[in-house]
Amino acid sequence: MEDKRKYKRFPSQLGARYLEEGKEEWINCCVVDVSREGMGIEIYMQEAIKIGSILQFEIAIPAKEKQISAMGTLMWIKELRGNTEFNFVGGVKLITIDPEDKWELLDYVYEDWSKEEEK
Repeated sequence: MEDKRKYKRFPSQLGARYLEEGKEEWINCCVVDVSREGMGIEIYMQEAIKIGSILQFEIAIPAKEKQISAMGTLMWIKELRGNTEFNFVGGVKLITIDPEDKWELLDYVYEDWSKEEEK
C-alpha cells in the first residue's frame, strides 16, 4: 500500500488527553506518532468519535513540566481488535499549535526515533 502522506511520521508513545468540541469531559489517549502536520492517536472509548470532530489536546512530554496544547481535526478512525488498553486508532490533522511547542514535540519524537534507529 502506497503511503500518500507529505511528511514522515515518527513513532511515539506519549500520554495525552483530549476534549471534544462541545463536550466537558477530558479523555485519556496515547499519541502514537507525530509529523509536521498531524499525529496518530489511540483511544479507549465506548464508540468512535465522528470524523471531522475538532479535538483539543494536552500532550505530556517526559521530563517537561508544561504540557503541549494543540487543536486538530479527526481525519479518520478505526476500531482496534485485540488491544486491551485502547480500542480505537485515529489520525488527527493539526489546526493550531504554538510554533515553539510544535518544534519541542517534533524534536522529542525525532530524538527518540533516531535513538531507536541507531540500535
